[in-house]
Amino acid sequence: MREMAEKSTERGDLIGRWSLEKLELLKKYLSAYVKIFAKQSWCRGYEYIDAFAGTGKPQTKDELVYIDGSPRIALGLTPPFTQYHFIEQSYWRVTKLESLRKEFGHLNITIYHGDCNKVLLEQIFPQLSGAPQKRAVAFIDPFGMNMSWETMKELAKLKTVEAFINVPVMGINRSVLKKNPKAISRQDKERMRCFWGDDDWIRTFYKDETTLFGPERIKLPVRGLELGNQYRKRLTTVFPHCTEPILMTNSKGAPLYCILFAGHNATGIKIAGDIFRKYAKEK
Repeated sequence: MREMAEKSTERGDLIGRWSLEKLELLKKYLSAYVKIFAKQSWCRGYEYIDAFAGTGKPQTKDELVYIDGSPRIALGLTPPFTQYHFIEQSYWRVTKLESLRKEFGHLNITIYHGDCNKVLLEQIFPQLSGAPQKRAVAFIDPFGMNMSWETMKELAKLKTVEAFINVPVMGINRSVLKKNPKAISRQDKERMRCFWGDDDWIRTFYKDETTLFGPERIKLPVRGLELGNQYRKRLTTVFPHCTEPILMTNSKGAPLYCILFAGHNATGIKIAGDIFRKYAKEK
């Protein structure tokens, strides 16, 4: 998830220290993933899906040096994935991604311009549906709440795709979970409904109380990690395995997002869980 501090300009994406840590966790998992599936004789393909690919080469916010973003991290692994799917809604980012074709011409790269939910449901998932000997891992790092719960459910139904997910806890807390629920705009309620899947988030994060002024809806104290745990509960209704959330914070300690990993393969979850726990211990 690119939070407010991960600003975008016409020249490129700017990311903070927390994004470097997130990318390092992703790299460790993907590196283990390709090594395992390259050895499986039954596997007819293991693919990488980047739902919010960005430019592929963002700049660090402090040093203003270019680093490898998630697409380039995936492309640089040995052995490589058998296919790469990069999705971007911003046209100018797509044009930057196109340069990867020339640099990594020996790899099977497909770049999609459009809303990730539509692209996944209409173009990528059909390629994986009914292909039990294929596997894929999806990196879901959205701008705000742009990942639909309906898309997550369809991804889980495939049973061959694992998901590395960032939950935008700061964005949700700032734009949706206001102290006074009457202050939440209709647009933000709809965005949350799409992200959460229904209006259950209202019952989860608010309670009704009787006050001197009559019945009122009161916001419960919701810390970043608690929000991540609540989303994890939803994931466990569609995925058999899901890691505990890892909270990522900015330089001032404010919660930005939670990282989760969900899938159908117990080995994948163990690897991701070990990577996450080591990160939490060292932090």
